[in-house]
Amino acid sequence: MENAKPLAGRFLTFMLDGEIYAVTVERVEVVLEMQTITRVPNTDSQICGVINHRGSVIPVVDLRIRFGQRPSLRDESCSIVVLQVKYEGETLTAGMLADGVREVLDIETDALESTPKIGERKGVASGSAASSCVAGLARIGKDFIIILDIDATYARGSSILETGHA
Repeated sequence: MENAKPLAGRFLTFMLDGEIYAVTVERVEVVLEMQTITRVPNTDSQICGVINHRGSVIPVVDLRIRFGQRPSLRDESCSIVVLQVKYEGETLTAGMLADGVREVLDIETDALESTPKIGERKGVASGSAASSCVAGLARIGKDFIIILDIDATYARGSSILETGHA
């Protein structure tokens, strides 16, 4: 069975380790300049810590670690993208580090591609959090943009939003 193409629409594009990624604009609350992140003991290594945003404690995730890359540099060029994420039946606010935020793009249907079957884990349902955090790819000029399924990225199985170890 072929993977479904992601839906066209408006996407915030950002950089992670030299690659262009995108999340749907409807899920983005705000893009913040880099600020002090308070590390919380006994949290998963993917969680950088927490920030205070408008009086709320927001966990911040380093997606580079989540995706098996080296950790973010956390310098002044980095941004924190604050998102609304569906997690265990609730909508939560969570942040993610981006090496740099690029722009908001309108991505049309003809630019979208399904995720390739190469690299999928055998015996894992396509589109599940365990198989991939990638909803699809967009081809803009000579660049590919990796469109994230943000809910799969933050899925319970990944332990990203857990505040401690069981």
